[in-house]
Amino acid sequence: MRVSRACRSCGDTADDASVPLADVHRSRHSCAKSRRGREQAARGAERLQARATRECSHLQARHRHGTRAAYVKDRCRCTDCTAANTAASRERIYGRWQPYVDAGPVRQHIAALRAAGIGVERIAQLAGISVSHIRALAQHGRGDSPGTQKVRPSTATRVLSIGIDDLNRAPHSRVDATGTRRRLQALVAIGWPTELLAAQLGRRPTSLRRSMTSQSVTARTAHEVATLYERLWNSRPPRMTGEQCAAADAARAHAAARGWLPPLAWDDIDTDTLPPAIAGASQRNDLDEIAVERAFAGDHITYHDLTTVEQQEVVRRLTARGSSIRDIAAQLGTTKRTVSRRRASFGAA
Repeated sequence: MRVSRACRSCGDTADDASVPLADVHRSRHSCAKSRRGREQAARGAERLQARATRECSHLQARHRHGTRAAYVKDRCRCTDCTAANTAASRERIYGRWQPYVDAGPVRQHIAALRAAGIGVERIAQLAGISVSHIRALAQHGRGDSPGTQKVRPSTATRVLSIGIDDLNRAPHSRVDATGTRRRLQALVAIGWPTELLAAQLGRRPTSLRRSMTSQSVTARTAHEVATLYERLWNSRPPRMTGEQCAAADAARAHAAARGWLPPLAWDDIDTDTLPPAIAGASQRNDLDEIAVERAFAGDHITYHDLTTVEQQEVVRRLTARGSSIRDIAAQLGTTKRTVSRRRASFGAA
C-alpha cells in the first residue's frame, strides 16, 4: 500500500510506503528546495535537447560521429560524441589511455606501397590523411632528427588497410599489361569481337587493340578490363543475326590462329608465367568448353550456336548420358535427322 501526499503550496507530490513515513517526509519538505530541483532538471533537459550535432568539415580527416576526435576537432556535442569524450577522459585518468602506437610498421607499409607504384599522393588520398603527414611518416629521419616514431591508432589502421593491388594505384599510372592482355584475348577466343568489346568499354577498337599488344596499360584500363572480363568470361556473344554469328566465328578463328587461350585454360590469368597445356585435341580444334557445358546442361544454347566440333561433343556427351535422339533434338532446338547424322559421325547408333 502506497501513501501519496501533495504540498498545497508548491504542488510537489511524493509517495511513501506508510502513513508514518509520509508524515515524517512531509514535515521535512521544503518548497524552495523542491522548486530548485525541478528547475535544475528542466535546465538539464534543455541542454540535452540543445546539443548541436556538427558534421566534419575537414577535407581529408573525415571524423566519424561517436569519437573523441569529432567532439574536440569538430566541436560536435551530440550524445554519442559526448559519451566518447567522457570515456576517453576516464581512461586517461585511470592510466589506460594509449593515444599512440609504433610508426615502424606503418613506415614499412608505405615503403612497400611506393615500391609497388602507389605514390605518396595516392596513399594520402586513400587513407584520408594529408600528404605532408604521409611524407613525414615515409622518412627515416634526416640528420639528428629520428623521424616520426609514433602515430595514432586510427592513422595506422587507415594506412595499413591499403592493399598493394592495381585498384589502389592512381588511375593514370602504368601497370603491367599481362593480365589485361590475356583477359581480352580470352574473350576474343570465346567469340567476342574486338569491336564489341571496345563498345562495352567505351573505347575505339584501335585503342583496344593497342592494349592487347602493349607491355603496360593504365591502372584504369586494367580495372575496367578486369570488370568486363568478370561479367563476360562465361557468357556467349550475341548470335541473333547472321552478321553477329559471322563476327563471333571470325573472332574465334582469329584467336585460334594466334594461339590465344580461352578463360578456362588459365589457372591464374594474372600470375601464370607460361600458358598451361591444353588437354585434348578438341580444344585445339576450336572447342569452347563453356559452350559445351551450357548446351549439355540445357542452358538455352541451341545446336546452331555451336561450332561443328562443339556440336559433335555435345551430342556425344548427351548420348553417353542415355538421352534419346528425340530428347537431344528437343534440348538443342534442332531436328531428329540432324542429331542422327551427328551420332553416326562418331559411330553411335
